[in-house]
Order: sequence, then structure tokens, then C-alpha cells
Amino acid sequence: MRVLFINPPALNTVIENPDEKGREFLEADAFGDFPPLGLLYVLSHLEAKTDHQCYFFDCVAERMSYNQLRDKIQEISPDVVAITSFTVGLVDVVMTADIARSVVPHAHICLGGHHPIAYPREAAELKGFDSIVVGEGEIAFTDLVECLANGEDFTAIQGVYTRESIKAALDNPIRDKRFLARITVPSGYVEDIDALPMVNRKYLRHLRYQNILGVTDDLATILSSRGCPYLCTFCDVPIKSYRERSAKSVVDEIEACLEMGYKEFRFYDDLFNITADKVIKLCDELDARGLKIDWDFRGRVNTITREMLVRAKNSGLRMIAFGVETGSDEGLKALKKGTNTAKVNRAFELCRELGIITVADYIIGHPFERTIFDVDKSLKFLVDLDPDYAQISILKLYPNTQIYAEAVAKGVIEPGRWEAFSKNPTADFVVDHWDEHLDLATLTRLQKRAYRKFYFRPKYVMRSVFQTRSWVEFKSKVYGALKLVQTNKRSA
Repeated sequence: MRVLFINPPALNTVIENPDEKGREFLEADAFGDFPPLGLLYVLSHLEAKTDHQCYFFDCVAERMSYNQLRDKIQEISPDVVAITSFTVGLVDVVMTADIARSVVPHAHICLGGHHPIAYPREAAELKGFDSIVVGEGEIAFTDLVECLANGEDFTAIQGVYTRESIKAALDNPIRDKRFLARITVPSGYVEDIDALPMVNRKYLRHLRYQNILGVTDDLATILSSRGCPYLCTFCDVPIKSYRERSAKSVVDEIEACLEMGYKEFRFYDDLFNITADKVIKLCDELDARGLKIDWDFRGRVNTITREMLVRAKNSGLRMIAFGVETGSDEGLKALKKGTNTAKVNRAFELCRELGIITVADYIIGHPFERTIFDVDKSLKFLVDLDPDYAQISILKLYPNTQIYAEAVAKGVIEPGRWEAFSKNPTADFVVDHWDEHLDLATLTRLQKRAYRKFYFRPKYVMRSVFQTRSWVEFKSKVYGALKLVQTNKRSA
């Protein structure tokens, strides 16, 4: 069978960061494109376990229009179409399925990714899909394709549902603590992620992925783990159980990437540095093979140690993006971050001392920020922290999070909007924000002012110039500066 895997276009993504005129401020692609590793994992598992012919489109990275997508689907004429999804991209997901159905009307179209985990009932009821996969799809989707190839019933596969078969699971809800509380149907899950085949990057090697904060235009992203056990109130990471790959497995993948010509690596785990020991073991494996690579990760401050950072720096660690979020101990406690400002300061001090670039991911518009003074006080902590980069966003209220439930309970937002959108996705949908105390227009002005204050400091500009290592990095910085100037002009 011919099986086509599609990461849909991102032409109608829900507006998450609107400016005063409702346009997107700092679009997601401003920070770079990242390969859809989850989809590629499912493809690689199917390819390793069966003889089916696989095809792969990353419509986002390929800047593929819908007309081009139509032509490519027609050229392949797949028997099965697998479409990955995020709820914020549901309009494009449905449009992609509609095109596939019009070109190959008898193909089996399956929906996977984040959206069926967040909204299994609504996902199963979407027109245009013959099945959905809830949870991790490697085993479940492979079993589904095998059943389709053999003309067998597939509704007994755990995590695979149709519009009809999901009804029994919904009538007998379960509580699987490996997932967010909303997941009440049996879901696909991989206990031993080390046993999964290495992702086959031949399907995207012709594409060049780039992080705006990177040093090359040829980035490989790697997952060394799955899940995150922390309970941050604003986070909708769907899988709470944490599973690690072995250091050997991870470095095997790095070596395979090096052989393919990749030059830069980003660990894109939901939680990379769960312990210092995990990072040290990775460095041990890199050192044992004589590898020193440019790499970075997204991490937490509360597990940082000097020994870990020294080892990682010696093995090529270039940058860490920390989720700082806010500038007070009271705020961090309210967000259930599991850390405090002393640990934040210590982590950034150690990185500065060792020459590791830091990124502070920051949020304004929290429920505990009742006045402009509160926001300014928090932002002062960010400026004093003096990271090499800062990404400042306005709190977004995503469903399946504690803070979303609190907003509904207080009447800050209207309940049921996401469920309605999931049943009938439209391009005019906008993410909710906590506007009980400060309206969105005010928060947007504060966000833009914060970016100006942080990035246009003479001290910062000079340091940034001297830190630049490559032409690609220089172009990225110029692009970022122009983007900030452009978006700030909108509110002038």
C-alpha cells in the first residue's frame, strides 16, 4: 500500500498573539521551522515493520500551496493518508483532508497528532476522516495500516477510533494518569521509546530547518525523551509520564545526522534536563566517541548544576532556553513552576560565567498581574536577569490546562469555545487571554514596549554584535530586529 504522511500547510492557523488590529504579532514562523518529528516517528516505525511504500510532505517547510498539495497527492495516489494536527491548525487540517478526499476518494484518511488527544470526541466526529489515532501513534498506526491491507477490522486497536467505535469508549471513561485529565479513552502509548526505530530523515533531508537563534541554516531536532511530569498551570503538554532514551541511542542518532551533513542540533524535548545526571551521561557518550557538536536545549532552572553545565559546555553546548515565565516567587508558585527566583538567577549566572548563551521565555498577562505596575515589576526582573535573548508572550489560555479551567470558573472566558471550534473550525477563531484586569490592547502595548526596552539597550546591542559567530546568525539577528521594528510601528 502507498501511505502518505502530511504535515498540513499553516496558512489559517488560529491567531494566538493578536495586535491591536487583530493581526498576528510575531508569527510562529518568525522563530524558525522545525520538522514534525512525531509524524516522522510514525512513518519510520511503519517503514521498519512493514513493506508498505511511504511518502512524506512537510507543507510548512516546503511552503506548499493547496494547489501544489493537490497535484502531489494526485501524483502519488495514496491508499492511506495520515495527517498530523494541532488544534490551532485545525482549519488547515480539515482543508488538507478535503483535498485528499477529492483527489483519492477511496483512500483511508487518518487524523493523528495533538488534536485527537485534546479532543477525541470532536476529532472522531470530524467529516473527512475515516479514523483517528489518540495518543502515540507508532504502534497503533502501523497496526491500522496492516489491518487495512489485509481487509481486517481495526476498531480493536488501542488508540484507533472511528466516529462509531469511539462511542463505547466515551460511554465508559477511564482515567489514564499518563495523560492529561481530559484523556478518558484508551490511548496509543509506547512504554520503551528506546525500542522505536531511529527517525528516517531521508524524507526531509532536502529541506533546511532553521532556528532564528541558531548559527546555521541546517538544523536537526532530536527528542531524547517524551512527556513532562511537571504541572505548570498554563501548559497543555498532553503526556505526563516521562520516558528517557538511552544516551547511546541518542548519540547514535546524532552520528547518523552528522553522516547526513547536519551541523547543528536542538533537543526539542518537552523536558530535556529532568536531572543533571541525564545530561552528564549524554556528555559522557559524546566524549567517548570524540564528538563535539553545536547543540542547545529547552530546559528548567531547578535541575541546573555547575558540573552539568561545565560538562555540557565542553561537549559543545551553545545555548539553553529556560522557561522563566515571571519575575516573583509568588508568581512562580502560582504557576506551579517548582522553582524560585533565586534558582533562576543562579542558573543564568552560571551560564554567563561559562559562556553559554541563554534565552528567557517570559509571559505577561497573568491573573496575579492586576496593574501595569505589576507587569512592569515583573519585566524589570527580566531586564535585570539580562539573558542573551528573551521571548516575551502574553498568557494564552489553552484548554486542558488548570489556568483555563480557572478562567472559565471566574467567568473571564466563555466555556465551550474550543469544543465548538473543534466541531466546526473557522479561520476567525482567536485564542483567549486573561483580560480580567488588563485588556488585550494594553497587554500588547506592554509586550511591544518590553521588547523595545530589552533589545534596544546599547549594552545589549554591543554584546550581541560581538557574540555573532556566523553570517546565518547575523542575518537572523537583523531579521529579528527588523521584525520588532515593523511590529512596533503598527501601534505607533
